[in-house]
Amino acid sequence: MSVQPKFENVFPVTEKGFPIVLRFKGMHPRNISRFLMHDRRRGGDLLHIDPMVTHLNGVLFGEPDWDDRLKYEIRAAQEGNFAEKIRALEAKSRKKEAEKVKVLGLSDPWNSCSERPLREGIITVNKDWFGGAGIAKWDKGKVAEFKARAMDFLQESFPNGQLRYASGHADEEAFHIHFVVAVWREKVSKHSGRQLLLQASANPLIARYETAQDLAGEAFAPLGITRG
Repeated sequence: MSVQPKFENVFPVTEKGFPIVLRFKGMHPRNISRFLMHDRRRGGDLLHIDPMVTHLNGVLFGEPDWDDRLKYEIRAAQEGNFAEKIRALEAKSRKKEAEKVKVLGLSDPWNSCSERPLREGIITVNKDWFGGAGIAKWDKGKVAEFKARAMDFLQESFPNGQLRYASGHADEEAFHIHFVVAVWREKVSKHSGRQLLLQASANPLIARYETAQDLAGEAFAPLGITRG
């Protein structure tokens, strides 16, 4: 059983041409290590990969310790939100409520209804656009063009530290890029003070699927790749 979320129908092709494939899946911070394990081909469903070319996979964006840094940010937000909520309640003389918050302790820095505050994404196009199934049939120039265009698009779409990691995979039928996004949002209220929250939907591409497809279509149009 795969430890990585599956993306259904990720390599479609239509009569109008080759549409860009851009998909998002929710990710919980505790699953980052499992994501990296599969990304590095150390576990998960590996039946569909060609181990002879796995060495051609590579990190395209992100610090070596990006996962530890993100976990540190989450812990810092937990502690900061906790202290700020107590301060705000005590400032309004709501000492009983402040005591309840102290008893409950630290809480996750995201809305309680959101079990997966991060986003894992994939961006690719049908294998035939590259030249066929597998790296042996790919046009190297097309792969380079796609990679450059995709990374420009991701960095422009998820600015100011939102894009945390991206890796290119060359050991499957079509070249594709997996990436991880963390979107922080500041929320201020009288009773909770300044709260720093992970909220993926604060980014318009994640908030509205159609927006993501429109912008991706515009970005890849010069390569002859159509809107998804």
